[in-house]
Amino acid sequence: MTTLSLSELVFLLFESDSTPLHVSGLMMLRPPQDVQDFGLRLHRQLVRCGPVVAPFDQVIHCSTSRVPKWLPADEVDLSYHVRLAKLPKPGDADQLMELVARIHSYRLDRSRPLWELWVIDGLESGDIALVMKFHHALTDGLRAASLVADSFELSEHLGYLVPFWQLGSRIDEQPPELSQWLEALSPSFWVKQAKIGLDSLKLLGMAAGDRLSLTASGIRLPFTAPRTPFNDISSDRAKQVILSKLPASRLSRLATYTGARFDDVVLTLCDMALHRYLKVHNWRDRDPLVAMVPLRDGEEGDRLHMISVGLVELGKPGMTPMQRLKTIGRTNRRIREQTRRTSAKAYNRYSSVVNALALVAARYDDKQWLPPAANMLISEVEAADHPLSLLGAKLTASYPLSLLMPGQTLNMTLMHYDGVLHFGLVCCRHSLPGIESFDRYLEEGLEELESSVFSHISSRLTPAN
Repeated sequence: MTTLSLSELVFLLFESDSTPLHVSGLMMLRPPQDVQDFGLRLHRQLVRCGPVVAPFDQVIHCSTSRVPKWLPADEVDLSYHVRLAKLPKPGDADQLMELVARIHSYRLDRSRPLWELWVIDGLESGDIALVMKFHHALTDGLRAASLVADSFELSEHLGYLVPFWQLGSRIDEQPPELSQWLEALSPSFWVKQAKIGLDSLKLLGMAAGDRLSLTASGIRLPFTAPRTPFNDISSDRAKQVILSKLPASRLSRLATYTGARFDDVVLTLCDMALHRYLKVHNWRDRDPLVAMVPLRDGEEGDRLHMISVGLVELGKPGMTPMQRLKTIGRTNRRIREQTRRTSAKAYNRYSSVVNALALVAARYDDKQWLPPAANMLISEVEAADHPLSLLGAKLTASYPLSLLMPGQTLNMTLMHYDGVLHFGLVCCRHSLPGIESFDRYLEEGLEELESSVFSHISSRLTPAN
């Protein structure tokens, strides 16, 4: 029995039918040519793969007098959690996207463990699609991707199926409640908490100073983002899924040539594609977009916390690609510098408070009196830097699909897998017409950025007459 943490509780409290707060992943498998009915065989094996270990056997128990807790389920029905679907002919990509969007649109049943796995057959290519769903209170996308990759590698090494729900105990567990109470009795604990609180207030002061152009910390003050089509309030439960991919080597080359970080190049391309979309749909604004981006430790580069997301100001409309890259790189560099000067826990505290306020405002500000805290969420997830396979079926692509925060109609999550950067976009179905062209906007943005960078390098290498 484990008490829900504050972050887990937040994801449960702010979930609604129109805003389910789970993460998903779409994985494409290419079965061996000599194996018939691979999808059906895989489903049958998965349903028989017990037992289920924590946390994938846990359900939420609520009572009027106590904080909700995780409790082991009386029974985990794998035939419910592992499902088989077959597309009708012709089994094309559009049909697959429609089904994946429907699967991602509905909430997970809280009376059961909060996860699902779908095996989708019937594609004209012969490939098999896997769709995995995890509630964000159960785990985040980063941990889920790591766990699934471990499942694939272990299954190939052992020669038999080892699903992720048999590796769940490897997910970091919460410390025992007794240890938490003993720690709270220590004077040093309260001294440490006071310091964290002061550091968090200092971050807020830096953000205010940055807004007034008194400092250049790079920390964005919340509720100062422009209102865009990415912030329409929608009660539409149906979601739309858009996929895209780019060779990571092309982005790495740009980072090397310009001295920028890979993350800066990614944000620049996303910003260019978003502005291209807004321009095509006749949206004009003088202010830069603001993205929610998961915070990373300044030294190690690791994620700080599952709900630690910072506000990153992107480039202004009308900037050239090189100007946009330099602006975003400078902002990220300043944020990293502040991360090194401030404790990770202070960043966690500040980020948690800001995002909790953003959730409350987006949920209850029906008249939209407040500006948005951010325009969209952009995050990156590492899957594996080498090819994976499952029972001889090669994993050819892995797309992340994340949650839509209240008050946002677009989420963009990127996954690194085998040298390819996979983009998974989730948006409200009727809020962003024409978003299907985002794949083209990304490719055009990459070509434009490459052309700008190479022209810049060429001009510096060409001797003056």
